[in-house]
Amino acid sequence: MKGRNIKLVGAAILASLFLPIAANGSVISFSDSVFLNTNWTVVEIRDTTPNDSFVFSATQLGGGGNPGAYREVVNTLNTPTASSIASGHLFQGGIFDPGEDGTFLSLAMSLDGIGQPGGPAGAMAYGLLLEQGGNYFTFGPGQVLNGAGWMNFSQSGLVESDFVAEGADTLDLSNSGSPVNVGFFVSNGTFGNPSTNTGGVDNWSFQITTTVIPIPAAAWLFISALGGLVVAKRKQLKA
Repeated sequence: MKGRNIKLVGAAILASLFLPIAANGSVISFSDSVFLNTNWTVVEIRDTTPNDSFVFSATQLGGGGNPGAYREVVNTLNTPTASSIASGHLFQGGIFDPGEDGTFLSLAMSLDGIGQPGGPAGAMAYGLLLEQGGNYFTFGPGQVLNGAGWMNFSQSGLVESDFVAEGADTLDLSNSGSPVNVGFFVSNGTFGNPSTNTGGVDNWSFQITTTVIPIPAAAWLFISALGGLVVAKRKQLKA
């Protein structure tokens, strides 16, 4: 009887090694509808002007948003050659670490954009920005015609292949990928001497969904073995 009980416990422990034990996935969220200047950094992510004349800026305005405060963005170039320019806006603390925060599944984003009247470009394009290792990756859902008012852009289910590299590097959201800083970009294409285009962003939000993560069964082995031995011991005493 004693030998048989020990064999049963051993078999149960061995079987548990192959059981898929999983933890719940999670959603990591970032958002801003106030846009304090200290919470954002602006960078250049694209400049095809032949004379490197792209100048950009951004600041919080207390009113005129959708509603309330918003982040005003200004893109200026100075060239007679048709060009494409884009400024990137990174949220401080908006960091996702694929190796630490869970196995990546998908991204979702939402923001309100506006193109102010009078801009030579005629429209301002908005979208999601990821920065990884000093490299930039964009997803652009659309643009707002100047003077058309606020427009919402939302997209869910985004994966690595949905992003365009602003360079030759490759986005890596696998568990071995380096941390990613999230934000948004604002772009337009035009020419002029100078050409200044003004827009804005409000109600920015960003969600990262992680998959159900398999957990090594080793953590459960001690509990399983202990429980099995207790049962076996009780049966021995009764016998």
